[in-house]
Amino acid sequence: MAADMFLRRTHRVIAVLFLVSVPPAAYFSFTATGSDVSPVVYFPLVPLLGLALTGSYLLVKPWVQRLRVRRK
Repeated sequence: MAADMFLRRTHRVIAVLFLVSVPPAAYFSFTATGSDVSPVVYFPLVPLLGLALTGSYLLVKPWVQRLRVRRK
């Protein structure tokens, strides 16, 4: 149970990091001229990957638990 709570808290922290990183990326994306794009635009992709991994685990976990209970 402690690992589950740790994963949920990690997911929430990553979500906050994602929300904090999106406005600067949007600003640099909208103020770019031509093909001169700042690397800051790609910073939200790192927390987004973490959100996808932890979120998919948290989504699938109850289904796996139900299947294990039904098989017993």
